[in-house]
Amino acid sequence: MRAMLAMLDWRSRAVLWRNALVYFRNWRTAFLPPAAEPIVYFLAFGLGLGGYVGNLSHGDQSVSYATWVAPGLLAYTAFGTAFFESLYAAYVRMFYQKTWDGILATQVEIHHVVWGEVLWASARGAMNTAVVALVLGVFHALGLVHIHWIWLPLAPLIAFVAGWTFAAFGLIFTAIVPAIDHMNYPTFLIGVPLGLISNTYFPVESDVPALQALVDANPLYHLSETFRSMLLSGHPDAHALYLLLTGGVFLVLFTAIAQRLTRRRVLGD
Repeated sequence: MRAMLAMLDWRSRAVLWRNALVYFRNWRTAFLPPAAEPIVYFLAFGLGLGGYVGNLSHGDQSVSYATWVAPGLLAYTAFGTAFFESLYAAYVRMFYQKTWDGILATQVEIHHVVWGEVLWASARGAMNTAVVALVLGVFHALGLVHIHWIWLPLAPLIAFVAGWTFAAFGLIFTAIVPAIDHMNYPTFLIGVPLGLISNTYFPVESDVPALQALVDANPLYHLSETFRSMLLSGHPDAHALYLLLTGGVFLVLFTAIAQRLTRRRVLGD
């Protein structure tokens, strides 16, 4: 419980603020390329592939593929940014730069470092999601997608909160991989597949109960559907509640594991 409450401690915010200060010194190279990646994906999948896919159904609506994939792109951005930030960037700060060692020489404890990294990775996800939301608003104005744009300002906030779970998940691997080259395993065996098969770029509902149970346990799936219901139907649906439930459960679980493994990796406890 103490490790969970550390999220509210000023020392966790201090770690967040430290990472933000370093980041904004190089914001042009650190922000623009990663934020542009999901936009390129949208151009390739939504507008390129969408010309061959045709329409997809959402509830009682029939929408173009570009419109259908737009909310999934927001979800993928929130997940991918938070997950990979807590993998590669956090690993560099921990192992190569020895930033965590310097922080731990102050009043900050290891659970504050973990929460600071979680909050910072989530903030990165929110920033990139804001850029994607802005671009989707422009595409809506141009008639390329048809969405309820009034909900777009809420997308970064939702991405920030949901990103806590994804960032904590990434920190588990940061604490156990022996070298940065081994990041290829969680990246290409977990991160990329999970980002693609969560109703982000194509529907994944299954008639097989066991498979559907796995889908229903996936917070990213519910994040995609929450964005989709808001932007296509104009209101949140039950997936928002499921997102809170699954995200909350996995946040507690992943944070507890990340705290324990990071303590063992950094402090040898």
